[in-house]
Amino acid sequence: QSKIEQFGGISANSTMPSKLSMLNNLKNSIVNNVKSVAQGNPLNISKEDANSRLEICKNCEFFNAINERCTKCGCNMALKTYLKAEKCPVGKW
Repeated sequence: QSKIEQFGGISANSTMPSKLSMLNNLKNSIVNNVKSVAQGNPLNISKEDANSRLEICKNCEFFNAINERCTKCGCNMALKTYLKAEKCPVGKW
């Protein structure tokens, strides 16, 4: 059984967004999270809710299981799933 089959998801060589696109996604994430916190919302969600989001990611066709990144947005999903203001780029959570 290959590592890809063993861990699920797609290979580490799968196409990620361009560095410019990922930088733009990071900028938008920072802005959205700062706005959310400024409005009185907590920065993060519970560990249980974050784990639920990450489980959805792990079963997604765009999840790179080897480095736990989304091939749609390029984000590290172990981190992104904890942030309250964040959303799945394909609307799964």
